[in-house]
Amino acid sequence: MNTIMRGNAWVFGDHINTESIMATGTDFNPALAADKCLEHYDPDFAKGVKPGDILVAGRNFGNSSSRAGGKVLKYLGISVIVCDSSSRIFFRNTWNFGVPVLECPGISKMVSKGDEVEVNIETGEIKNHTTGKTAQAEKIIDLLVEKWRAGGMIEWVRQNRSNYETLNQEVF
Repeated sequence: MNTIMRGNAWVFGDHINTESIMATGTDFNPALAADKCLEHYDPDFAKGVKPGDILVAGRNFGNSSSRAGGKVLKYLGISVIVCDSSSRIFFRNTWNFGVPVLECPGISKMVSKGDEVEVNIETGEIKNHTTGKTAQAEKIIDLLVEKWRAGGMIEWVRQNRSNYETLNQEVF
């Protein structure tokens, strides 16, 4: 899988909660939540986002409940989320759904809506091709990148099941 994502940026501020990402009352179904995703912050987002686009946000992105916000963002085609910081449970859940989240303090001040942005998932290098600015995200552990390459946690488990079955037989 290509580790370099390039797309147009959708930029959001600080403290965006999961209820705004994954609309409440949708039974966690991304198809039902898609048209309401982030509408409070940008009414054009759900209708205008294209596969491969990049979501850029401020501090504490994905805070609040453990709703499966990453699922609806993946459904809408977001290739990567780059934020100043994110909530821990959102961070892990979203990687598990197959959408990488990179934390890069100050990134929300470096990117504007519509900028063409490139993100290297493995190295964390971020380039704003519109302005020429670059930034470095915090290092991501290799296991998260491996799970993302597999298509998310479920696919990674499927692909690695035999390794664990062998391990369990040896241990037990």
